[in-house]
Amino acid sequence: MKKLKITRFSLILAFLTFFLQIISAYGQNDEVTVRISKVKIKGAKTVSKKEIKENTGTEFPSIKPWIKDPEFNEEILKSDMVRIERLYANYGYYDARAEYELKYSEEKDRVEITIKIKEGKPVILTELNINIWEIEDEDLRKKILDSVPLKVDKTFSPIKYQKTKGVISSILSDNGYPKANIKGEALVNRKEKWAKVSFVVNPGSLYRFGSISIKGNKDVESYIVRREVTYKEGEIYSTAKLDEARVRIFQLQLFRSVVIDTNFDDDKETVDTVITVAERKQGTVKIGVGYGTEDLFRGQIIWTKRNFFGGGRSLEVAGKFSFLTQRAEASFTQPYIIGGGSDLMGIFSLNRDDLPSFSSENIIGSTKVSKSFGGTYRAFGSFSIQVSQLSDISDATREFIESDVFFLTFFNLGIERNTTDNILNPKRGTVATASLESSFRTLGSDVNYLKAFVELKGYKEFSKVVLAKRVSLGVIQPFGSSGTLDVPIFKRFFAGGSTTMRGFPFQELGPLDDNEDPVGGNSLLLGSFEIRFPIYKDLGGVVFLDYGNVYPEEFDFKLDQIKYAVGTGLRYNTLVGPLRVDLGYALNPEPGIGRFQFFLSIGQAF
Repeated sequence: MKKLKITRFSLILAFLTFFLQIISAYGQNDEVTVRISKVKIKGAKTVSKKEIKENTGTEFPSIKPWIKDPEFNEEILKSDMVRIERLYANYGYYDARAEYELKYSEEKDRVEITIKIKEGKPVILTELNINIWEIEDEDLRKKILDSVPLKVDKTFSPIKYQKTKGVISSILSDNGYPKANIKGEALVNRKEKWAKVSFVVNPGSLYRFGSISIKGNKDVESYIVRREVTYKEGEIYSTAKLDEARVRIFQLQLFRSVVIDTNFDDDKETVDTVITVAERKQGTVKIGVGYGTEDLFRGQIIWTKRNFFGGGRSLEVAGKFSFLTQRAEASFTQPYIIGGGSDLMGIFSLNRDDLPSFSSENIIGSTKVSKSFGGTYRAFGSFSIQVSQLSDISDATREFIESDVFFLTFFNLGIERNTTDNILNPKRGTVATASLESSFRTLGSDVNYLKAFVELKGYKEFSKVVLAKRVSLGVIQPFGSSGTLDVPIFKRFFAGGSTTMRGFPFQELGPLDDNEDPVGGNSLLLGSFEIRFPIYKDLGGVVFLDYGNVYPEEFDFKLDQIKYAVGTGLRYNTLVGPLRVDLGYALNPEPGIGRFQFFLSIGQAF
């Protein structure tokens, strides 16, 4: 009987609990969730809106319509005003004030937030003293004084104050003083808006590199790692040289990790380094597919064997295919053929090109030597033998072709200077390329010609907007018994398409036959100017101007025949480069060619 009473009591208690939960849930459903529809930031000049956004706890609504607007929490917003004021103080604006206004919808379920910032006046650095002990190298002293971010008569900020310490420490560490002691003092008068800063720098002892040891390698010989190390025992210690060695070793593509540990001997004032590597798989297979408006679907499969028979050599076998080109290629690379930064490469390829006015089947064998020097320069030279069979030639195009079969031997020499910051999507720097290709009958070739090509590209960034420009110039000069028509059609210049002139279809800028098929020319002049700007996160846009032409005769540049095209496009950044969509409009097209051209591809146009 007692057990029964307890059970009934438990049932009643459970029922009451369940009933209260239902009432509570019903009450909660009556509460309206307020969501943020828009956030405006006004008055921000010194600090970017992006940085303000990154330093606030309030979420900003997304421009993507499928993402729900964030919930509003006024307590978080109040804390954000303090965060913004602290952020400005880090930039030297101690009197900055932030406040907000709210504008609710009629249903009270959405709110627009306006953040108003009054920056006030900054604190100005009126005095800067840097006392460096016991360094007689005046060039090093000057480098330190010129490099510090704090400048007299400029805005003082705690951020620059801390950066100044880091810059001094980094410069000293790069010049043999890795244990420098830097003491700083900042006197700030917020009322009168001035600051005085002093640093006392004790560089400590001058250290030199000691022994170098290598660990972790099994299949890769130690000398392959050691030859990428640019410092030697007894040289003045430098963290920059350690970083350079780490990058050079990793770029061998033989290791998945490279770590350089340092052991300081204070008595001998030396630094022993231990390079620990972890080898990657020496054989890899890479498969890729893509699409472009010119070659349609494309794909590739590449097998690579690294450290092929030791010595850091590599063997690569690749198959690449699209609706324009099908290629099978094998290449062998021997590094360090003439010292560091040099390669000897042997290439053998079978390929077929299906182009608008002809098709060609080619067998090509090449030997190439390249050498990098000066940090930004690369020189190269090659000798090639090529056998080509032409087909699918219309009667109209045949008038521009002397033969269906060509046997060519030719040299190619060139030099390139590249200072860009990114291979796939450069924003700063320049690229200058010059090359000369020569073919001689005395070496068994069917024709004599010289082919010269020069290209200049430049990139400059202003407030995340990139200005990009390019100029290309090319000439083919037949000589001896060779005439203009003797130059093989597959060696002539062609233009038009997604990477040259976006107001014309693929290869259709320049000489055409009676069927409106391109036949190429012996002179080329091309140029482009682009303005690349961000839109939202990884999405960007461009506007561009392309100009140029292809001329049938060598040195036959007629400026009055230059074609022009303008257009716009979108870029979406991916791991393999920007996904590119361009719409070009020809200002002075040839008869029969549409003014509008659409292109879809991967990578920047140049």
